[in-house]
Formats: sequence, C-alpha cells, structure tokens
Amino acid sequence: MSGALRMAEPATDPARHSRYYRLVARNRVWLAMRLLPLPLIPVYLATWVLLSLVRIHSPKALHTWFGGLREGLMGGWGTRTPLRWRTVLRLTRAGRPPVV
Repeated sequence: MSGALRMAEPATDPARHSRYYRLVARNRVWLAMRLLPLPLIPVYLATWVLLSLVRIHSPKALHTWFGGLREGLMGGWGTRTPLRWRTVLRLTRAGRPPVV
C-alpha cells in the first residue's frame, strides 16, 4: 500500500487535569452503587480509597478526588441493577473479581 500515512496522537497523561480526579472518583462510586451487590459496595469503595491515598501524592489532587467521591455518594447513579452473586463468583473464578 503505497502512500499510506500513519498518524498517532502523542500519549498524554489525563491526570494533568484536576477534573480527571473528580470524575474518576465520582464514576467509581456511581458504578459501585449501580452494579455491585450491597455488601460489596463498602468493600469496593474502601479498597479504592486506600489505593488512591497511596497513588495520589498531590494534596490538591487528593482534595479534588475526595470531592468527586462526595459527589458520587450524594446520588445520581441511576437505576440499580446489581450483578447476581452467581456472576460475582464467575468473575472471581475467572480472575476478575468485581472488587479491586
């Protein structure tokens, strides 16, 4: 194929925008509230709070992240259609547990 042109965008870190941290935290809460069985929600959210505390080093970014967490907990996650426990077990056996 002559004259083929390959173009690629440079890799950029989305974390350079503070909005990224807010939306990541909010969306994690929304997905947990919408899709996980009730007993797994606090486990999932606690896991991600701990991971975020370890990963995010900037106090400003952490403040923004916790703002997104608070925003997600306030509501807006839509209709709950939680996974069945059978699906949770199948995901776990396949090496993709829904909590992590």
